[in-house]
Amino acid sequence: MTGARGQAAAGVVLLAWIVVFAALTEVENPQVLLATAVSGGLVCLCAVAGGVVAVRVTDAEAAARLRHVFVVLEGTAMAIFYLFYGFAFSVEPVGRPGEFAVVVLLVLSVPALGALVLVLSRSYAVHKLVVNAYGPLVPDSGEGVRLQRIRVLGTVLVTVGLALAVSAMTVALVAPLYRPVLLVVGLLVTLTPVVLGMSLARVTDVHSARRRNVGNYVIVLAASGFAVSEFSSGAGVAGALFGALVFGAVVLLVIAILVVREFTGEWDRPWRGRRVSR
Repeated sequence: MTGARGQAAAGVVLLAWIVVFAALTEVENPQVLLATAVSGGLVCLCAVAGGVVAVRVTDAEAAARLRHVFVVLEGTAMAIFYLFYGFAFSVEPVGRPGEFAVVVLLVLSVPALGALVLVLSRSYAVHKLVVNAYGPLVPDSGEGVRLQRIRVLGTVLVTVGLALAVSAMTVALVAPLYRPVLLVVGLLVTLTPVVLGMSLARVTDVHSARRRNVGNYVIVLAASGFAVSEFSSGAGVAGALFGALVFGAVVLLVIAILVVREFTGEWDRPWRGRRVSR
């Protein structure tokens, strides 16, 4: 596939960028810098893996066979980038605890964000290759087994999301610091899958699923990453457990967004230009 080897090489370069910069940089909390570098490096490895797999995509048949690999890499990169995002905002400059290491944040964000863009663009390119050759992934209204899977997904989101919300609320209440903020942020993130699940339970076909605007739920992830890192970092073990619960909700939400996108054909855009009266 065009540019596959270039993507793999670019991913290696971006990974080296992160490793070298992290090794040469001194900060107040080196363990957080290490976590930032590791999570950013994993995003770069997703880009490398995408390039390596893309080399095997020689035609539409191979693209159809390997397309789900790129979707998995895409979801993995999105979830790990959330971790990177949280860690990066927690890095503190030497001698100034409690402040942001702005330079470190910017320098490490460039390769991590670049790798994420590479992963997303490659997944989109493979998707379009398959759609152009075989038509939309869900050519009809999606009723039947496909629709049932979306409703099952909605049930899972509600059930697991509520469990995560209760757990996060419990941890926030016993955390030694920032309990009110932890409670608000934890509920915001962990209840988002619940809200999405309740919305998906009312889906009747592809057209109604498209009106759910599932992609907008990414805004919650972007808005909450800073707050989670800022207010859970000083809470010790409770903060770490809280962060793990929130990350679980993030992973759940990312999976749901990708599954619904596959069902609705968001990247196919076969419905653009015509009104749907349902």
